[in-house]
Amino acid sequence: MRIQLDFDELGVELVEELQRLTGCRTYKDLFNNAISLLDWSVRQRLEGRKIISVDARDGAAKELVMPVLQHAAQLGEREAAAAEPALSR
Repeated sequence: MRIQLDFDELGVELVEELQRLTGCRTYKDLFNNAISLLDWSVRQRLEGRKIISVDARDGAAKELVMPVLQHAAQLGEREAAAAEPALSR
């Protein structure tokens, strides 16, 4: 499958900066990694887990909040609620 993306100047700068920071040599490598991370994150939220970043210095935690992850969490909650009556039989 071939997908074409159009970025404005800020988007191009972000992609180039992410390539530099991650060592990804190609756009394909960068976007494959980005899709893998999103896939994992969505699956975690579907299972009722939260995506948390913990500061190694002081243990402070911060949750990753994104509309797509909120959507997945809500979908997971609805699916769990629909399966609940079947489990109690």
